Amino acid sequence: MFAITPRISNDFGLFNLFDDIEDPYSRYHQRNLLPVQFGDGTIGHIGGRIGGSQVENADKEFRIRLDLSHYKPEEIKINMDSHKVTVHAKHEERQDNHGFVTREMTRTYKLPKDVDLKSASSTMNANGTLSIKLSKTAVEASKEVNIPVEIKQ
Repeated sequence: MFAITPRISNDFGLFNLFDDIEDPYSRYHQRNLLPVQFGDGTIGHIGGRIGGSQVENADKEFRIRLDLSHYKPEEIKINMDSHKVTVHAKHEERQDNHGFVTREMTRTYKLPKDVDLKSASSTMNANGTLSIKLSKTAVEASKEVNIPVEIKQ
């Protein structure tokens, strides 16, 4: 008698295709590419990585959003001078789902020249998104000046 043995074959990704058909958003969930809503109501995406950030340089304000969901507010330090903002976050060893972890990150952002350093503020929402805002200094609008014409004789 003959024995029938199953053949091991390469499926050439066919089963992955079937998995995507069942859940077309699975790859987006794995990479965290789906949009998120920030605390101020704006929509964006962090990119699913620790320290992912978004910078917005608008006419009236300069804003930085930074994903610091693995840190508590007391573990975050923000330093600023006239040229840059530096965010440093660090937590000591703590237990997570996979064992123990220690995290530390530093990110520096160049500031535009027209920000008002005294207006700097930061908030952290419940999702761990840190927002840093700086108002822009008022740019004086050009004023029309009349120059009288002198008559020389």
